[in-house]
Amino acid sequence: MIFLVALKLKFWQKKGDPNKYILPKPIFNKGGCNLSFAGLKTAILKISKNIKTEKEKFDLAASFQKTIEQILYKKTKIAFSEFKNKNHFDKKKFVVAGGVAANKKIREMLIELCKEENYESIFPPIELCGDNAAMIAMVGLEKFKLKQFNSLDHPAKPRWPLDENAVFLKGAGVKL
Repeated sequence: MIFLVALKLKFWQKKGDPNKYILPKPIFNKGGCNLSFAGLKTAILKISKNIKTEKEKFDLAASFQKTIEQILYKKTKIAFSEFKNKNHFDKKKFVVAGGVAANKKIREMLIELCKEENYESIFPPIELCGDNAAMIAMVGLEKFKLKQFNSLDHPAKPRWPLDENAVFLKGAGVKL
C-alpha cells in the first residue's frame, strides 16, 4: 500500500504545478539544521480534504515535493556548514538512507549540493531504500544471526534525538 502511494506521488508530482500551493516550512529560518514537518503535514491534510480534481491532486503533490526539496536543501546546507566549523576532516562524506533516499529528485538535489560543498554523497541502491520497516527488519535479522539481543526496555520516543546534548526544538513556534 505504501509503495503504491509513493508511486502515485511520483506520477502526480510530475504532472502538477509545483507553484500552485504555497506550503508552510516549519522552523525553516530558525533552529540551525533542525527540521520539522508537523505544520506541513497538517497543511497537506487540510488542502487534500478540499481537492476536487485530478489536476489539483497533481498540483498538491508537486507543491509538496518542491517544499520538501527546499527544506532539505537549506537544512542540509546549514548542517554542512556546522559540521565544517566543528570538524577538520580532509574527506567529507554525506550518507542518505531510508525512504527519502528513494526519491530521485531529492537524491539529485542532494548530490548537487554535495558537489557544491565538496562532500562525497553516498546512497544505497534505490531498490534498498523503499521501506524503513524492511531495513529495520534486516538489521534485526543480522543482529539475531550475531546473537546480539537487546532487553527491549526502551520506551517509544517519537522525537528521539540523534544528539542527546542538543537543545530540543519543537515546531514553528521555536524561539532562539
